[in-house]
Amino acid sequence: MTRTPEPNGAKTVAMRDADAPVTTVLVWDNLFGSVGQYSVVPTLGVLIATQDPGAGPGAVGAGLFVYFAAVGLSSLLVNRWLPRFRYRTALWVSWLFTAVGFSLLAVLHTFALLLVALFLAGFGISVHHLLARVLIADRTNGDVERNRAYSWMNVAVNVGGALGPFIAGLLYFAGDARPLVVAVAGCFLVGSAILLLWLPRDLRPVPTPTAWPVSRAGLAVVLRHPMACRTVVIATLATFLYAQFYSAFALLVADRITTPLTRAILLSGPAVAIVFLQSTVTGVIGVLMRRGAQPKQLLGIATIVFGGAMFSLGSSMPLVTACLVAVALFAIAEMIFTPMLNTAFAALPLATSLERLNFRQVCWTTGEALGSLCGGTLFLVAVTRGMDRLYWAGLGTVSIAGTLLLLFLRRPTFRKPRSLP
Repeated sequence: MTRTPEPNGAKTVAMRDADAPVTTVLVWDNLFGSVGQYSVVPTLGVLIATQDPGAGPGAVGAGLFVYFAAVGLSSLLVNRWLPRFRYRTALWVSWLFTAVGFSLLAVLHTFALLLVALFLAGFGISVHHLLARVLIADRTNGDVERNRAYSWMNVAVNVGGALGPFIAGLLYFAGDARPLVVAVAGCFLVGSAILLLWLPRDLRPVPTPTAWPVSRAGLAVVLRHPMACRTVVIATLATFLYAQFYSAFALLVADRITTPLTRAILLSGPAVAIVFLQSTVTGVIGVLMRRGAQPKQLLGIATIVFGGAMFSLGSSMPLVTACLVAVALFAIAEMIFTPMLNTAFAALPLATSLERLNFRQVCWTTGEALGSLCGGTLFLVAVTRGMDRLYWAGLGTVSIAGTLLLLFLRRPTFRKPRSLP
């Protein structure tokens, strides 16, 4: 996919300084932010319930919805204002918002105020992750280098995902979240300090063509561009399948796996595998891309592997064996999918990287929301009717078949009839 040129501007990220260690700074910043985020996320439901016991049974669900919706979409609400700030300012202030939001959870006891704190924390994370992706997209040349940078970001996230639950278990005491939120706020403040000390000062994102996160003209370009359109559809489908691991698969493990150690291995296995194996997978992907593999094709491979993980859960294998196979396939797919998702959207034929990554945010949130809804409702219906294996087998079959069609089915071409002599 070809990219349209971006407008020239003084002190914009279109000027690529080779000596600026932007990726290294962002990886370390993201590492501390991810440790902080995933230390508090496992306790959010308990925090909401204990801070305002009289809020009612729907309070926990409402609070979690506000937080995750803010993480997914709230950065789009301030799209027109983001380019007015330097990256360094916007990134460290966004971490400050998150630190304040999570810290307030330990001292607030009114449900409405808890929702405000959750939104503030999610808003900071949303803005930070979006701008970090945009900055990498503009400061790296070519899909191979861009994918390598996003891969290191994925390692940082998964280090946080692996360490966070242990930190939460050590520091959270029933009824007293202060030790935990102090440690979490400290993580975000360290990330802010890294940005202030080492991120180049004069970098600023190029604004989107309109005030909208994705312009109508940009959307029309993607819909008319066969490669771009299929990339978006495959990416959304892959995100839908990715969400199954944290919804339906987590419910399956909690209900059917009785050994605590086995449950821990199954749920934390992908994060640990990614920490140790992501660089190897990224090297293989780099070789494939240099030989001509396109982001759409690699996203399709990840989606098919996700589908294989689903299909294994619907097979006749013993449950524990099927779960271990599914976790191994899921980890492989995620190591391809997460960096390539950012790489693929950064190459869409839209006007600026901010618009491209805004589009990524919309597709990710759509796929994740639908996948979580399906994994949390339809899967439970299937379980109550004894059709859980059919659920997995059907999901795997449809996703693999659909991806193959998107990868290999060609649009029919119509030749103009010759005029009669």
